[in-house]
Amino acid sequence: MCLECLKERMPDRGSTCLEGGCYLLNYAGCGQCHQTGLLEESERTREEEDDEETITFKHMCKECGHVIATHTYTFSVDEQFQEYSMQCNLCGHGQATVSILPDDPREQPFF
Repeated sequence: MCLECLKERMPDRGSTCLEGGCYLLNYAGCGQCHQTGLLEESERTREEEDDEETITFKHMCKECGHVIATHTYTFSVDEQFQEYSMQCNLCGHGQATVSILPDDPREQPFF
């Protein structure tokens, strides 16, 4: 991880959770070769344990191979909800919960 390459360390992305790609608006340029071109993903792994899927990869400078940040995305399903989360110094942190039921129980009127 390289803080020189970032405009802001781990920005708050609200409910945005990316399984792939990168948040280029937060990329200041490579701290090693000073290029501002596109990044590439490397060392992508996918693990499933119990009911949780975790995807991890590294954002790297396409020109010199410098590691910009490590990205972790998780997804899980419980009885009523899908849970998403993202942690990455470049892309930020985000978390979302989505109902898998036709009517979201969190939005039911209280009578």
